[in-house]
Amino acid sequence: MSSSTARKLLSLKLMVGSTPTKCYRILGVEVCFKLEYANPTGSHKDRIAVYMIEAAIREQGSLDCVAEVSSGNTATSVAWAAGVLGLKSILFVEKRASEVKKSFIRYLGGILVEIGDEGLSRQEAIEEAARQGCLLLDQNSNEYNHLAHYEGTGVELLHDMNGDIDVFVMGIGTGGTITGVGRRLKEELGNTLVVGVTPKGSAIAGGGGADFIEGLSSKTVPPLFNRYRRYVDRIVEVGEREAIEGVGLVRKLTGLLPGPSTGAAFQALRKLVEDGVVDRGSKAAIIVADRASRYLGLLARLGG
Repeated sequence: MSSSTARKLLSLKLMVGSTPTKCYRILGVEVCFKLEYANPTGSHKDRIAVYMIEAAIREQGSLDCVAEVSSGNTATSVAWAAGVLGLKSILFVEKRASEVKKSFIRYLGGILVEIGDEGLSRQEAIEEAARQGCLLLDQNSNEYNHLAHYEGTGVELLHDMNGDIDVFVMGIGTGGTITGVGRRLKEELGNTLVVGVTPKGSAIAGGGGADFIEGLSSKTVPPLFNRYRRYVDRIVEVGEREAIEGVGLVRKLTGLLPGPSTGAAFQALRKLVEDGVVDRGSKAAIIVADRASRYLGLLARLGG
């Protein structure tokens, strides 16, 4: 690795993480929201983009091009990090991802290729990346996705909440965040309840992928999640409209403006409190993965 690349990587790492955590007394419990939208591109995926690219450079010696398959947030983060490092980036993004995300990726210099529906299939995207000489980071199975949250987000959350976390609720996309943070909490605290949230009818919950919540896995079970599934105690299913209603509830109760995955996590926590699984007076943690501003069309349509 050249000294110039090392300096740029250090600069990236110093910009990512150390995000604020805000706590509120709602639902009869203390709910602490870690605001990952404070990262440079506005989501927690900045953490894994830097981790995965740094690891790839370390292992390969040098890189010219990186590629990723994404619902949008990771693609944005990869485009940003690659741009700082002077790398070409090709991002294969789901056709139904928000237009705001797609525009942001292009603005950051990423080459955007739509997949799904009438676009390329995931396998075709992988083959196309190889044809163009790009290293596919593959967040769905990349160990450094998990480690970014085990070594970073989880440690920060413990510090922010003074090591007092009864329940951690997180939507499952690749599984990197919930398993990385969940593993850290289990190792440090032992009895924290780790709850994964998926769209109603998801493959992870044993269904056929009926509902869609952008950023969460619906039709497949990511290899990374399977690898570390033992750190997740319970799965809660939430519908798309229910998740959007959750966004509105968080906004009204706290003033925060989260995206749909956080709305889903909040609704899952509400169910657990109402069902008596989580005791009133407990301390709960939720990662706010991104902002509502990335989903304005969806929120306007469904009333979030």
